[in-house]
Amino acid sequence: MLIKNEKIHCRVPLRISFAGGGTDLPFYYEKYGGAVIGSTIDKFAYSTLTPHKFDKNKILVRSTDYDIETVLKIKAKFFDLEYDGKLDLAKAVLNVMKPKKLGFEMVTASDSAPGSGLGSSTSIVTSIVGALKSYMRLSLTSYEIAELAHKIERVNLSIKGGIQDQYACTFGGFYFIEFNKNKIIVNPLKIRSDIIHELESCLVLADTNISRDSSEIHSIQAKSINDKTIESLHDMKKHAYNMKTQLLKGDVEDFANELHESWLTKKKISDIISTKKIEKIYSNARKHGAISGKVLGAGGGGHMLFYVNLEKRRELEKNLIRSGCQIIPFCFENHGLQTWKVSEKGVKPG
Repeated sequence: MLIKNEKIHCRVPLRISFAGGGTDLPFYYEKYGGAVIGSTIDKFAYSTLTPHKFDKNKILVRSTDYDIETVLKIKAKFFDLEYDGKLDLAKAVLNVMKPKKLGFEMVTASDSAPGSGLGSSTSIVTSIVGALKSYMRLSLTSYEIAELAHKIERVNLSIKGGIQDQYACTFGGFYFIEFNKNKIIVNPLKIRSDIIHELESCLVLADTNISRDSSEIHSIQAKSINDKTIESLHDMKKHAYNMKTQLLKGDVEDFANELHESWLTKKKISDIISTKKIEKIYSNARKHGAISGKVLGAGGGGHMLFYVNLEKRRELEKNLIRSGCQIIPFCFENHGLQTWKVSEKGVKPG
């Protein structure tokens, strides 16, 4: 139990996906099996849970990103909160987890806005799950947390999308995740430190400042599935397996080339994944040192990731800025979901 003036903090990392995106959608992996590869980075979503002395049948939820808050009145501990576009992520977590002891405040924040392609919405949901897990003293494994977050987003909120984000941000680190109809396996990748240093030196993350709705993109894609789509997803899965081998061996040149090939393959899945502006950004980047790159997440906008030799990095970054992008410095993050408690007596594990 929380002591007086004690609060719970939970942070969950955002992620960048290297290859395999799309094969984690149910229509594909339930029939063919999917595989994705990527890593979490040092950008986070946060939730803070603080007990209060106000009405024990109320929960105050606040988003510091959007500067909005709402007071939720829970009647007889019966959770049936309506979704109205205002803090629905938090409402959905509460509807599913149903904490018995109310009278608390939940505050959320994220280093990146939804639609970024970095899994930010999922990380927000997972951070709220993590804070409530600690508050409710639940014994949940990382797999169970990821499954719960997936249910909240995909079932309760009907947000279209894949299944990799919930597992990636919960487990953290470099990951290779395999999916099939009956099982999901998260394989943590033990990448040598020198390989990680090279990747951090040669990868450039850029915000295109192009907003998009990933759920809408997934919905449109689902309506245009054909044999060509399936074949492209087969190839995306092959790229993921190839990258796994390349990263473990340290074959960074092959990894860079594979990243380019996987982007070409990804664009074949749907004609809404790329746009004229994205194509122009990518073409100019290749002229200024980029060996490869891709749009992160569902496509259509958000963040892009580029691979460039270190000596040409500054040239590339200047070009991306001229193209209207914002450079986002980052390092890889080896930890997934983390919770801890803070009070006037100090910090202790969550």
